[in-house]
Amino acid sequence: MKTRLNRFALAALPFALMACEGQKEAEVEQVRSADTTRVEVVTSRIQGRTFQDWGVYPADLRGADDAILVSSAAGTMKSISEVGTRVRAGQGLCDIESDRYRAQLDAARSSMDATQAAMEVARKNVEAGSLGKAALDAASAQFHAAKAQFLGAQKQYEDSRCQAPFSGVVASRMVNRWQAVGPGTPTLRIVRNDRLEATFAVPETESGLLKKGLDAEFHLIESPDAPYKGTVSSVDLAADTRNRVVSARVVLTNKDGNLRPGLAGKVRILRQEVREAVVVPSWALLRREGGVFAMVAQDGKAQERKLELGPSSGDSVQVLSGLSIGDDLVVRGAFRLSDGTRIQK
Repeated sequence: MKTRLNRFALAALPFALMACEGQKEAEVEQVRSADTTRVEVVTSRIQGRTFQDWGVYPADLRGADDAILVSSAAGTMKSISEVGTRVRAGQGLCDIESDRYRAQLDAARSSMDATQAAMEVARKNVEAGSLGKAALDAASAQFHAAKAQFLGAQKQYEDSRCQAPFSGVVASRMVNRWQAVGPGTPTLRIVRNDRLEATFAVPETESGLLKKGLDAEFHLIESPDAPYKGTVSSVDLAADTRNRVVSARVVLTNKDGNLRPGLAGKVRILRQEVREAVVVPSWALLRREGGVFAMVAQDGKAQERKLELGPSSGDSVQVLSGLSIGDDLVVRGAFRLSDGTRIQK
């Protein structure tokens, strides 16, 4: 029985050896096929170019000079300027019984003139020795009291007329004609319209890129393709503790008069310009656990590079480290690659 089994095993041995050799050849062929398989990709040679880093921020317009007039006068508002009225510095914009305050001003001026004349007479008498210095001190005190009364009457008269502190335009009105007003009542808001400020907030992390004098553009929401040129006028040093943003301003010249305080838009600021920068399309980047990567074609294989990114502009991103000018960057098909994968361009 044992002899028959041995003969059977010996007879089957050649077939087993042939099967093993066939399996090994198939495995070798599979490895050879895997070695020659290449992944098709599209590459682009990196060239240095000038990169402009523009910051874009929502902004609101206000007058470069902006004042709310508050009256110290009390009475009936007999007249008041309409919103949109262009005014010059010193112009009266309302009438709060100004005739009455003018009469008070004239009386205060007469009293001041009289006390000033009396003070001069007392000075001469003191110098002549006919009066003591106490008489001059008393006359001087009366004069200064009368002068203070005059200045108060002058302020009330000016407030009764709502005198404009500078040339500009009436932006808003807080009271109506024939309305009774008291001391401390806001009446009109005046803004300077030839020069406006676009005010906006910048994240604290970006505030270091802004500085006074940088070129800027303001775009209205309804006309984004018609920029108004300006410059950064100021950047606050301290951030708001609530949201960690820094306030900044851009001064604009309103030559055509189309801009008005209160309009909203966007500010674009050229924060920096880098020459011979490494700039790549955003779709060529691989965002994985551990950072941002890109694939470079080198000697027929994919080489993985970890990147440090700078600012972006549209679909372009500046690369601070990880890629160099002249590298053959994989711009299509990078997601199918790993480090060392054979590639076909």
